[in-house]
Amino acid sequence: MGASPTPRSEFEPNCLATTIGSLPHTDVARGTELVLRHTPEIPAWVQFPKRDFRENMMHQFTEGMPALMRREDRVYFDTESRDYTDQLGDFYQRYLAATEQADGRALDSFGLSRDFAPGFQLFLERLPGLGRRPVMVKGHVTGPFTLGVNLLDQNRRCAYYDDQLRDVVVKTVAMKARWQISRLSRLAPAVMIFLDEPSLLGYGSQTFITVSREDILHDLNEVVADIHALGALAGVHCEADTDWSLLMASELDVLDFDAYDHLQAMTLYPAELQRFLERGGSLGWGIVPTLDPRAAAEETVASLRKLFEEGLRLFEKKGIDRQLLLRRALLTPSCGAGGVLSEELAERVLGLLSELSQALRKRYRLD
Repeated sequence: MGASPTPRSEFEPNCLATTIGSLPHTDVARGTELVLRHTPEIPAWVQFPKRDFRENMMHQFTEGMPALMRREDRVYFDTESRDYTDQLGDFYQRYLAATEQADGRALDSFGLSRDFAPGFQLFLERLPGLGRRPVMVKGHVTGPFTLGVNLLDQNRRCAYYDDQLRDVVVKTVAMKARWQISRLSRLAPAVMIFLDEPSLLGYGSQTFITVSREDILHDLNEVVADIHALGALAGVHCEADTDWSLLMASELDVLDFDAYDHLQAMTLYPAELQRFLERGGSLGWGIVPTLDPRAAAEETVASLRKLFEEGLRLFEKKGIDRQLLLRRALLTPSCGAGGVLSEELAERVLGLLSELSQALRKRYRLD
C-alpha cells in the first residue's frame, strides 16, 4: 500500500516539528511515548542505539544484504565467500520481485525486524491510539553514501568503491524506504522518509577525493525516485558545513541542516536555495541543540526563537522571501539525541522543540 500522493509544491510544514531519529533511552515504550507526545503532528519512530548495537545507524539497515558477515559488533561484506554469487543472485531476484511484481513477501525480506528496530514496531502499534491522525509520519534510513563508505569488505575496503557492493547498498536503502512507506502509509495521509547522511560532510575532502558529485547525486536520486514512486516525500539530514549546493541540485524535498551551530553554511548558496524553494523544497531547521549537553541544558524557547529569527534575517539579506521561508520551515533537533545527551536532557530537547514550534506558529499565524 502506497502513501497518499503529496506533490512537493503543496508541502508546507509551517514550522511544525519532527525528530531526527535517536534517543538515549533504553526503554522503547518510554521513548516512543515521548516522541508521540511532543511531536504529534509529524511523529517519527525512534532508534535506541544505547539499547543494542544493532540499532547503530551502520547496523540497523543491513538486514537483507547479501554476503554480510556479523562478528560481535562488526558487520562486513565477504565477497570471497563460496556462495557470494548465489547470494547476489538471490538479492536481485528479491529486489526485482519487490519493485516490478509488487511481491509483498519479497519486500518484507528487506524489512526492519523487531530485534533491529523495536521502536518501529512499537510506533506502528501505539500511533493509532493517539486519538487523532497526524499530518504526516516520518521514517528514516541511513543514506547510500554514508552506509556505503562505512560498510567494508573483508579486506577493509569501503563498499562504496566496489561498483557491485555500491549498487547493493543503494538498492537496499531504497528497499528499506519502500518497506517503511508500506507500513507508515496506513497511519497518516502522508509519509516522509529522511536519509541520514552525516558522511557527506567529508565530500570534497582528501578522504573522498575520488568520489564525484555525479556519483552522489545519482545514488541519492535513485533512492528518492523509489520514495516518490510511492507518493512519499524524501528528506536528508546532514551535519555541519556540508556542501548544500550538491543537495539542492538533487530531487530531495527537504534539506535538514544544523541551524544551531552552522546556520551560515546554508546561506552560502542563495541562488541554489532560491531554485530549491521555488520548485517546492523545504528546509528543516535543526534549531534545538543535541551535540552539546551544556547548550541543551541552558537554551530556552526565547533564545531559540531569537536564533531562528536571526536566521530569517540572514536569508532575507540574501534575497529569500521571509514568508516563503516560514511556510517551508520544518523544526527539528540539530541532530539525533541518542549520542551525548542524557535521558533527562533529551527529554528537555523534545520539550523545547514542541514549545518553540507552538510559539513560532502562533507568532507568525501559521496555524
